[in-house]
Amino acid sequence: MKQIIIGVAALALAACAGGATTTTLTPADAATSLIVGERLSMSIASTNASNGQDALVTLTLTHADGRAMAFQEANHAPYDLVVQAADGALAQVMGLSSGEVPTLYRSSDDSAPFLCPPDGPVALGLHRGANGNVTIVGLEQNFQVETRADGTDEALPFSPDMVCARLKLRS
Repeated sequence: MKQIIIGVAALALAACAGGATTTTLTPADAATSLIVGERLSMSIASTNASNGQDALVTLTLTHADGRAMAFQEANHAPYDLVVQAADGALAQVMGLSSGEVPTLYRSSDDSAPFLCPPDGPVALGLHRGANGNVTIVGLEQNFQVETRADGTDEALPFSPDMVCARLKLRS
């Protein structure tokens, strides 16, 4: 009976999974190499959306020494979409241009961080270039967004001091 329950649970979990990809990343500069060593593993898993809900996307970064940090994509709130817009606040903080669109992830665990110690970043910006380059920026605080008098949402200025890590990697 116990084996049947475990089997049913495994099938249910597999049905929920919309797919997962794992990529091994190597540092593209000396500063990144000091933080991550020779390689960094990035895994992105997604659950299927249902009942009009957005999919839950989880990003896990795993250091070569086994430490892992988990983040969830900020794809639910309207403010998150404002921050992630092309040439928006997150793109500016990451130094992106030409309409490049980054993705914002929020920390989802209290693991032993290897980025932004001792507490780790509260959020990450992630951008994958067409050339295979990956940029990750660790943020010590979330973006603040306010509604202007004309009804549009706008991110408040973000201090460069709140960026705790800048990683340049190759896939």
